[in-house]
Amino acid sequence: MIGHSGNGHIVVGVDGSSDSTVALDWAAGEARIREARLLVLYGLHVSVAVGPLGEATVLPAMDDLRRTAEDVLADARRRVAERTPDVQVETRLAVLPPAEALLQAARDDAGLVVVGTRGLGTAAALALGSVSSQVAPHAACPTVVVPSPEDMPPDDGSVVVGVDGSDHGEAALRFALREAARRSTGLVAVHAYRATAPTLPFFDPGHTDVAAEADHRHAQAVSRAESAVRQLVAHAAGAAGAEPDVTIRVEEGSAGDVLVDLSQDAALTVVGTRGRGELRAALLGSVSRHVLSHARRPVAVVRAGAA
Repeated sequence: MIGHSGNGHIVVGVDGSSDSTVALDWAAGEARIREARLLVLYGLHVSVAVGPLGEATVLPAMDDLRRTAEDVLADARRRVAERTPDVQVETRLAVLPPAEALLQAARDDAGLVVVGTRGLGTAAALALGSVSSQVAPHAACPTVVVPSPEDMPPDDGSVVVGVDGSDHGEAALRFALREAARRSTGLVAVHAYRATAPTLPFFDPGHTDVAAEADHRHAQAVSRAESAVRQLVAHAAGAAGAEPDVTIRVEEGSAGDVLVDLSQDAALTVVGTRGRGELRAALLGSVSRHVLSHARRPVAVVRAGAA
């Protein structure tokens, strides 16, 4: 049986919904790839009552909600055993708000947290739409958000990562390099930029070469950006101890739109959070939110120090 490999175990949130089942399957597959233990977590949280002094008090979980949670966890254990029998699986019921339960589990030497995009959305379940948005920016380890099953088309196996030269971007790049190496697949390292078109006065023969000069400067800038990305990849590959085949892409457009477009066929898209570095076009704090909202394939969100 596969056990802990030094990469940290994987935590996945479940609630019995189809979205969380897809997240469970993805997490189990990742645990197999990493040879890591899988912790399946159900966060059980009920209504908040106001105490006699106006303080908020979380009520104990009702017996029927607890039984439902235990049934969901039992089903999850059986599903993992049937589909990935070589993965060591543990289940846990946490009587905590869902996001808090996952964040707490992430701090316990986890290597990865996996959540779906939407859950059942009731007090009896992990409301994974809101949970994913709370966990991804704050988890002590990288977080993978897995889209709804109807949203996921087939993938080509590749890994895509946004590169901006920031600390967060470098952490995302190291994570992406390791993921591509684990999968024996290619990595696409993407930097996005916005170009400014030159102003051309009408009917002025003296400006006929302005466009050509602008095109030349643009080509030089793209070449410099490609060289910078290549250097960042080489540095991160040395730190990550992983050297998959890497394709460098420097694309015009907003970073979020470029990454969403390239993520359509990817097995995994990786973004950092709050990135702002030497390559300033990809501001990965806002970009991560955009990609999470629009990508149809799994997205990993990585913070500096969390990868």
